[in-house]
Amino acid sequence: MRFRITVTILSLVVSSFATAIGKLQSTEPTTKWASQKQVGRFHIHSDFVLPDHEPLIGELRNISGEVSQMLAIPADDQPIHVVLFANAKEYTRYIKCYFPTVPDRRALYIQHRGPGMLFAHWHNDVKVDIRHEVVHGLLNSQSSPLPLWLDEGLAEYFEVIEQNRMYSNPHLSQVFNCTQLDYVPALEDLERLTTIEQLGADQYRDSWAWVHFLLHRRAETRQLLVQHLTQIRTASSTVPLSRLVSTSIPNWRSEFKEHFRALVARKAE
Repeated sequence: MRFRITVTILSLVVSSFATAIGKLQSTEPTTKWASQKQVGRFHIHSDFVLPDHEPLIGELRNISGEVSQMLAIPADDQPIHVVLFANAKEYTRYIKCYFPTVPDRRALYIQHRGPGMLFAHWHNDVKVDIRHEVVHGLLNSQSSPLPLWLDEGLAEYFEVIEQNRMYSNPHLSQVFNCTQLDYVPALEDLERLTTIEQLGADQYRDSWAWVHFLLHRRAETRQLLVQHLTQIRTASSTVPLSRLVSTSIPNWRSEFKEHFRALVARKAE
């Protein structure tokens, strides 16, 4: 499970945030960072040597464009700092030093007024963690905060590599099995989630499922999601997405089940 934190969730982070930003931007010869690179808007700091040919760098080059294109989000050049540690021990030591009140999580995205900061340590699935947390940064850097379920559902969608997003997300088989048992998650229930502690595995799964359904059911459902994101970004409407869905897709329960039935059938071909 990933974890995103903002000043609205943890007010005590503000002074530590400013200190950490200063540390990242330091040009003193004694700086601890073995590598510092810039990839577009991403400023990468690592306590180990990160080769220029590391695939992660290429993924950071691409993710902004993928999110922007699919969700019609205008490009932004506000920096996002990506801070990588060679191991969990050093990551934990740094987080406890600068953000002592943050719960223990494998990766963090933190944003206060100014640049966002993504923290992670190297492990077999670090690229999944980074894609997930980077999406939080891309979605929230120029808008009011998204509803929690939507923020996490989109991050779950984009955390897998591009060629696996349609048919190979780990959530797919569970969602299909749920629909076979006539379970369709209600958007109203997801919209009531307001704290990260309320999100368990089922809520992450259901949030991903609704994002996938809206993005891929048909052009009209994707446009519905894109318009909703635009309204949040421009503060032009506060109408819940559940209300828009019930109006635009009156038979949404049957369409939801058919979407995942057809998806699994095509995958099996």
